[in-house]
Amino acid sequence: MKILKIFLLLSSLFLFLNADDDDGHHKYKHSYKNLEYLDLNTQQIEKMKEILIDFKYQYKEFYEFKENQEDRLEDIIKDDNFDEKQYLEILNEIKSKASFLEVQRMKKIYTILDGKQRKKFSKYFKEWEVE
Repeated sequence: MKILKIFLLLSSLFLFLNADDDDGHHKYKHSYKNLEYLDLNTQQIEKMKEILIDFKYQYKEFYEFKENQEDRLEDIIKDDNFDEKQYLEILNEIKSKASFLEVQRMKKIYTILDGKQRKKFSKYFKEWEVE
């Protein structure tokens, strides 16, 4: 009887942990920045490719900018007097540019998704943040 209770408890726990709130239509496991779960049509796929290629170059520029700004931050830290104001300005500039790029990309992605796809996409939007 104890074994049966343990089995039922473990089965319940397993079912609870593997429950899916997406109407049970979980065909595969989600992997980082994989968009297959959205079931995009051919036109959406092409638009998404264009968006990602366009932003690839914009991110390349951003990361070069970020690297230069981080060099400036390093110089501030090495300096005999810590310039708090300049340090904060540089940090804000980096974060502002990153946020701007993220918003622009999300806006473009948003326009090609339908309501159901947006709902699914919203579960994984964190992996699309600019770092």
